[in-house]
Order: sequence, then structure tokens, then C-alpha cells
Amino acid sequence: MEESFITAEVSTPTSGRCLWSSPIWKRRVFEWAITFYTIKDHVGYFHTFPHVGGPFQNRDEANEAIDRCLTDQKDLTMGIGLSEVDKIIQKCHYFPDGTKKRLKAGEPIDKRRDTNYQLAQVVVDKYNDHHNLFADLAYELKDVFDEPSLWEEENYKMYIHMNFTAKTKGSDGFDAGSDNLFFAEITYVDGEHELTVNCCCMVNPFDNGPCLSCGTNMKHPNDGNVYTGGRLNASYSLPFGSGPLIDSPCYDEDSDEEVERLRFLFGGGRATAGTS
Repeated sequence: MEESFITAEVSTPTSGRCLWSSPIWKRRVFEWAITFYTIKDHVGYFHTFPHVGGPFQNRDEANEAIDRCLTDQKDLTMGIGLSEVDKIIQKCHYFPDGTKKRLKAGEPIDKRRDTNYQLAQVVVDKYNDHHNLFADLAYELKDVFDEPSLWEEENYKMYIHMNFTAKTKGSDGFDAGSDNLFFAEITYVDGEHELTVNCCCMVNPFDNGPCLSCGTNMKHPNDGNVYTGGRLNASYSLPFGSGPLIDSPCYDEDSDEEVERLRFLFGGGRATAGTS
């Protein structure tokens, strides 16, 4: 199973805008297109996003739980009765659990594979933990707005800015109050192998802090001193995150023509049942 492990570290808090300094461990499992984040709360327990059980006593337990979860979710019927070429074609179209890699226009994205959503979940959980917000007072993630921005500045540092909404639950289990808009800044350090959360705070729709890299829809705190990115010209900028591909209306991966194209590409013969 091809995967990578990246350590993300939250900066030491200098104000109420920062989160406490426990690390975030990032594990990308490429075969499944899922990014797992593991964090440690202030009590010492470990939690994973997406959730795979827990809490856990240590990182090894968390990673073992991730492995078990992926093994349990595998579709054991995949590949049965297919030629080697058709197995490759099937892997081009499906994840190991049998779900399609490409979505039709309008189909909902699997939250497990929504990197932006999972990263925002981590930030909200750490925000709650840092401010001792539990039970009815804890915030729950609602939506991630637009595409978070990822860019590199002239100083070779890479930044992520994101907006998301969260709200608390009332004692009756229903949403309490209105959605709260948050801003978070995450910095890549030493290439793409370490990240730091510089800032997480509430903002309002009228805030307009300075940033030379994000679009006009991204809301930054008016106090520009609480975040560091966006002061220099970006050498490039692109949306952050990864998720399932979404088909255009003119593309049909299940069509006979597409299956035959892939078969020809991989040097196989005619199609066998189950490849589409």
C-alpha cells in the first residue's frame, strides 16, 4: 500500500489566536485517496480524522486502527474472474472498497476523501481542545468555504489559508445559535514534510485583512499581525486539497469506448465482464 507520513506541528501559542503545541501527523494513503490526520489531545489520547475508532493510547495504535479499517473496507470481490489487464482497468475506475474514483456531476463527495474537510475537522477539534470546549459548548464543523488557497512566496515558504463555519450543539442535541465563520493559516516548513498552524480564529463577513495571494472571497482577520502569509508576492497559487475527480457531462468512463481505449493502452484483448 503506497502511502506517505508527514508530521505537522502547531506553533507555540503567543495569543488566543494560536492553538496549543501538540503535533498533527498526516498520513496519505494514495491507493485509497484518503489523508488521515492523527492528533493528541491535552490529556494524552490520540484521535484520527477520518475517525477509525479510538481514542488511542499512542500513534502506533492509531496507525494500526487505520490499517484495520482499510482492510475491513476492501471489496474482496474485486478482480475475481478478470484478466490481469482488466484488473488494471478496474483499478483505474475503482478504489479498493469498490467505490468509483470519478464522480458524476452533482454526486456528493465522500467526506473521507475530502482533504479540505478533514483538515478543517482537525482544526476545529484542536480549537475545542485548546479552549476546553466540550459537550454542548464544543464546536462542530459545518462547511468549508470555496477552495482553500495554497501558494508559495518569494521566501520559499508555502501557506494555506482557509475559511470554514462551525457551530455549537444545544443541550437538546440540536444546533444552537448561528454559524460562526473561522479563518485558519497553515504553513509548510522544510518542503512538504512539516506543517505549522499559525492562526485559528473567528472572523466576520466584513473582515478584510491584508493578503496578496488569496481571492476576494477569503475572509482574513482585520488584525493582520495574527497571521504571517500573504505579505509577499506569490510565485504561484493553486487550490489546496485533493478529492475524487468529477466527470464533465461529455465524459463517460463506463462507456464501451473508454473501456476499449484503456484495454488498448495496457495491451490487452477484448473486455471481460465486470471491468466497467
